[in-house]
Amino acid sequence: MKKKIKIYLFNPYPSIGGVDTTIFKFINSLDLNRIEVEYLSLRRVKYFKNKKITYTKINSKSTFLSFFKILKIIKKDNHDNKIFFSIQYFVNVWSILFIKLILGIKIFVYDVNHLNELNYYKDFNEFIKKKIIKFLVKILYKYADIVAGNSKELATNLQKYTNRRVYTLYNPCFDLIKFKRRKYNSKNKINILNISRFETQKDHLTLLKAINNSKIKHRINLLLVGYGSKLKEIKNYIYINKIRAKLFLRERKISKFYRQSDLYICSSLYEGLPTTMVEAASYCLPIISSNFKSGCNEILSNGKSGHIFKIRDFRKLSQYIEEFYNHPNKFYSKEKLCRKNLELFSIKKNTKLFNFLIQKLF
Repeated sequence: MKKKIKIYLFNPYPSIGGVDTTIFKFINSLDLNRIEVEYLSLRRVKYFKNKKITYTKINSKSTFLSFFKILKIIKKDNHDNKIFFSIQYFVNVWSILFIKLILGIKIFVYDVNHLNELNYYKDFNEFIKKKIIKFLVKILYKYADIVAGNSKELATNLQKYTNRRVYTLYNPCFDLIKFKRRKYNSKNKINILNISRFETQKDHLTLLKAINNSKIKHRINLLLVGYGSKLKEIKNYIYINKIRAKLFLRERKISKFYRQSDLYICSSLYEGLPTTMVEAASYCLPIISSNFKSGCNEILSNGKSGHIFKIRDFRKLSQYIEEFYNHPNKFYSKEKLCRKNLELFSIKKNTKLFNFLIQKLF
């Protein structure tokens, strides 16, 4: 029997990471016996696959150009109800233009980074591109049927910028873990963990500079888990400055890293809401984080349940690392408060809200 509802999910560049984990949990929470899902992407989906979902690879050189082929796919579809779900600003603006305004199909756009993302660029071309996208966000988002962001701060700021309602739909990343951690004893060697893509956004250099400038540099073991274009730069800094660090590339099973670490550090310039920080708190790890927008203050309760430093301030970060080394109990007191706040990001609560929002479009 043909299913009456069809959802197109467009994620151009699937990979290992928080965004793809979030997509997987949201889509798998749907009644896939009643709803047909087609996952559209520009490269092959290798991870988080489900046999009940159709995966279609679009052969295109860019996200923008791919929409001309997506239009043809959807025009051939004769389902009674069609919904288009897309993620991130650079995809969402074209989704609204092509799918909503041209085809008239209901659309749900979801953002996983704060608008600040569009203020960072590596060259003039990217500067122009991001200025255009930010302008299009302002004029096109009002036409989307549903807009949601993965943190309250992101949703509030985006709502103010676009002058329309934006739902807060957190990453469904918290699941209660029965785990009793052996507390770190002061002045032992510290195992510091960071899990993130090796890209400019994650600002690994601030973390590396903090360790390099620390009085206890020789007492620190750094674990970096990720992949990305800045790998060579990170390796060079580690080698030149003789930092004790191990790099793990494209790891899918990361629970072992949380279990063997003493402290989690996030040094990002911007985020939406980092899943790894919630996971670190689930494993009873004290957290030090930059004050990126957005999600940091929601996870760490404005500094009541973790330590926060200004973005790029490696000296303050270095100071916090030394404080943990000498007086870890202060950090564990905050870590206990952080765990009490994690229900906000529960899988059950947020997948339920996702289903509610999807059903509003039927």
